[in-house]
Amino acid sequence: MIEALKKVKEELGEEAVIIDSGKVREGDTELYEVIAAIEEREIEVSSSPAVKPVELSFSFYEELKRELKEIKRAIRELRSHEFKGEDFWSWIREGAPEDIAMELSKCSGNLKEYLLEKIRKKGVCPLSRIQVFIGEAGVGKTTSLFKIAFWYRYYKKKKVTIVSADNYKVGAKEEAQKLSHLLEMPFLISDFEELQNHLPVLLESQDFIFIDTPSLGKRFTPQELAEVFSLYPSFRFHWVIRSTDYGESNLSLWEELKSLPIEGVVLTFLDKYIKGPRLFWLLREDIPLPHFVTQGERIPEDIEKVDEKKLVEIFMRGIKEHKT
Repeated sequence: MIEALKKVKEELGEEAVIIDSGKVREGDTELYEVIAAIEEREIEVSSSPAVKPVELSFSFYEELKRELKEIKRAIRELRSHEFKGEDFWSWIREGAPEDIAMELSKCSGNLKEYLLEKIRKKGVCPLSRIQVFIGEAGVGKTTSLFKIAFWYRYYKKKKVTIVSADNYKVGAKEEAQKLSHLLEMPFLISDFEELQNHLPVLLESQDFIFIDTPSLGKRFTPQELAEVFSLYPSFRFHWVIRSTDYGESNLSLWEELKSLPIEGVVLTFLDKYIKGPRLFWLLREDIPLPHFVTQGERIPEDIEKVDEKKLVEIFMRGIKEHKT
């Protein structure tokens, strides 16, 4: 565009008026076309496609303003990236989300103290009596539910009944039945419509009711889950997440789930988890903290109730010494 404007001035002089501009293509070549005019004298116009006298128009100036704004915006963005500093980009490379990386780049204190402050600020929500376990396929939702149910029965001496409402996965109810028999846990198969007939009796005799749901996906969507909650406002949810997954996909799912009363998170496959900052997205204020973590597939041994100290240890995993 600069070269085209220069050619206009060379051929038409300083009094030339730019009235329009744009891009044209000749074969595989992309050119800039500038339309200009001059008053009160005749001149010989070059046959070059870059210069054509036409009727007066001022749309060029609006286009020029738009392009200048784009250039200014790009320059501001580049400068802002420079100002974020190397620490910011280092955390981004480690897997931390942008907002947390920005906080960390400005943090002058100890990393462990920062993590502890974020954890304490979020607080821990106690488990409600009716817990609905939700999660995508393959995250270990059903096995985690049984592990936690056994943990409450064994360590807290609580009465827990497990309800399977998974009508989609082939063999899901048979698998749940086997696990309940193995762990000697009370077990019930029911869909969400029939469940309202069983809940009053269960609440009278049990301390907790854990409900297994179909995996979130195309067949059972977050919207359908919201419809279930509208039928049962007393339901509270536990979100089961694979610790090795990238935060972007979980944050995208969180946008669809955050309207639900999710009381806690269960982190699975922690034995395969290496990089601490990849879980830093869980430090955001609106996301509940993990209540439990699982270390493998053994039932019921591989379950651990986490406290502040354990959470800091998880978040610190794999972080280089210079970041502490």
